[in-house]
Amino acid sequence: EIVNEYSKQMMNLGITLFELLSRALGLNPSHLKDMASTEGIFLLGHYYPACPEPELAAATSKHTDGSYITVLLQDQIGGLQALHEDQWIDVPPVHGALVVNIGDLLQ
Repeated sequence: EIVNEYSKQMMNLGITLFELLSRALGLNPSHLKDMASTEGIFLLGHYYPACPEPELAAATSKHTDGSYITVLLQDQIGGLQALHEDQWIDVPPVHGALVVNIGDLLQ
């Protein structure tokens, strides 16, 4: 029940983000929504507890997001990095913040 409600709310957020991005690009507000499939959602959960020796831990490898957008709920542990000028930099975590990544399909 909780996952269903969360998924519904995330889908609504995704549609709102598509409308805002369309407007920011000078397009009709429904452009991205009409172009992308908004009928599905891919819910993925990763949890990495704090590790005293992070260099020895396995985690998600470096990657790009293959979707249109990715909405990431941050925690206080962090670990998110972004590629900037050919260097991986840490994204400081803001507990409870939503990070919106533009994926490969939208780029």
